[in-house]
Amino acid sequence: MDTLPGYDELPYDRLPFPETEPDFLAALARLHGFAAADARTARVLELGCAQGGNLIPMAARYPLGAFVGVDLSRVQVEAGGAFIARAGLVNIRLLHGDIAALPDDLGTFDFIIAHGVYSWVPDSVRAALLAACRRLLRPQGVAYLSFNVAAGWRTYARLRRLLVENDRPELGPMRRVERARGLLAATRFDDARLQQEADYLTRASAAYLFHEYLSDINNAYAFPQFVADADAQGLRYLGEAGPRRARVALENDWGLSPAARRERWLEAEAALDEALDSRFRRALLVRDDASPPQPQQAENLTSLAFSAELSSEDELDLAEATEQHFATVTGERLPASHPLLKAFLVVLAGHYPQVLGYAEAAGRALQLAREHGYRGEADAAFLEALLDFAQMHGVRLHACVPARAAAADGCPRVSRLARAQASADWPLTSAFHQALDIDEWGRGLLAAMDGGTPLEALAQQLRQALHAAGVELGAEQAAQHVRQYLEFFRRQGLLGDRPEHLLQ
Repeated sequence: MDTLPGYDELPYDRLPFPETEPDFLAALARLHGFAAADARTARVLELGCAQGGNLIPMAARYPLGAFVGVDLSRVQVEAGGAFIARAGLVNIRLLHGDIAALPDDLGTFDFIIAHGVYSWVPDSVRAALLAACRRLLRPQGVAYLSFNVAAGWRTYARLRRLLVENDRPELGPMRRVERARGLLAATRFDDARLQQEADYLTRASAAYLFHEYLSDINNAYAFPQFVADADAQGLRYLGEAGPRRARVALENDWGLSPAARRERWLEAEAALDEALDSRFRRALLVRDDASPPQPQQAENLTSLAFSAELSSEDELDLAEATEQHFATVTGERLPASHPLLKAFLVVLAGHYPQVLGYAEAAGRALQLAREHGYRGEADAAFLEALLDFAQMHGVRLHACVPARAAAADGCPRVSRLARAQASADWPLTSAFHQALDIDEWGRGLLAAMDGGTPLEALAQQLRQALHAAGVELGAEQAAQHVRQYLEFFRRQGLLGDRPEHLLQ
C-alpha cells in the first residue's frame, strides 16, 4: 500500500483548505436547511490527508472532537505523525491506508473530507470513495468532495495536454516541473485564460503543477454525472462550498413536488456551471435517508454568525442602493448595493477578527445605517443581498460564535500548535483555517510566545536575529516591530491560546 514515487518525492503542500473547516461546513448545511453536527465535538475523517496540513489545525482548534486521516503515502503519514507528537495533540491520528480498503474499525463520522482526490484516482477508487462516505457518515453527516468540472476544463485541458505531451516521466518530479515551467514560459497562448494560468504555473508551487497538470490521472466531470454517481452510492447533493458570483434561486416552485423541485434545482446547478465556466467544485453530500436537501434559503442566515476582513476605498453611501465595492485581503473587489448590507460589512470589518452573531451584527448595522439616513429594515431584500455576498465568500459563515480571546498582556501567548508550526517551518494557520505568509523573523517571535516571555525579551530576540543577518535595529525600533507583529497575529486570531471547548 505505498504510493507512486512521485507522491513521496514531491509531497502535496501542507496547506489548510478553509472551505473544509467543520464549523464552516455546518454553517453551509444550515443555509440549506440541514442540521449538521456541532463542529466543536464532531468526529472528522479526511481521506487523502497527506501530512495532515489540513486536518491537524482542526484537531488543535477543537480539542473535544476526534480526527482521523488516511493517506496512501507512508512517508507523508509518518511525517504528519511526528508533527502531531511535536504539537502535543491527542485527539488525532493519521493512518497509512488505501481508500479502497479502509479499516473496519474507523467508526462513523459527522464530517468526511476528500479534497483533491476524486478527479485524480481510477474509477474503481472513485466508487470506493463514494461508498465509504455513505458507509461511514452518521445520519446527519456531511461529506465534502472536490473535483474538476468539465465545463471549465474544456479550456484548461489544452494546457494539460501540452505539458503531458512534452513530459518525460522517466525524470524525477522536480526536473519534470522545471521542464514544464520552461515550456510554459516559452509558449504564448491565444486564450487569455490559458495565458493567465500559464503565467501562474511558472510561479506556483512545484507540488501543484506536478500533481494537477502532470499527474497520470486528472479527469473532469460534468455536474450531472457527479450527482448520478453519488446517487448510485446512496448519497445526495447538498450544496457547493466554493465561492461563486451567482447562485441558484428557484422561483414559482410552490406547486412542485419535492422530487420535481429537486430535479429543477440540479438542472439549474448544471446550467450555472456552464454559464460560469466552472473549473472546480467543492461539493457537499449527505446520506439519501437524511432530511431532504434544498437550495439555500436567505432566511436561514439569521441563525448563523459572521466574520469579514474587508476594506473599501469608496465613500460609502449607507442610505441609498448605489453599487460600491469592498476589497478582500487578496485584493478582489466585490460589489455591494443594499445600504444595510454595506453597513453590515462595515460592522464586521470593524470588529474583525471577532465573530458576530446575526442579531448583534444586524442590530449594529441597522443603527449605523439609520445614523446615515437609511429608513428601511433588515428585511428579505437585505437577507438576499447578504446571501449573494456570502456566496462570493466576501463574508465567512460560522455556525458557532467563539469566545473572544483575551488581549495580549506583557507576555503574549500563542497555541502550542502555532509554536510548533513556526519552529518546524510548517504553514501557519489562522483561526479561520487560512494559511499565513509569515517571514522568518515573525516565526521566531511566534515560537517564543509561550506566555512566559515579556515583550522586552521578544524585542531583544528580534534585534539579535536581525543582527545575525547583518541588519542593525535600535531598541525602540525593535519594540515597534514586535508590536506590529503582535497586531498582525491578533488579527489572525493567533493570540490568547484560549481552549476551543470554551466556545460559547
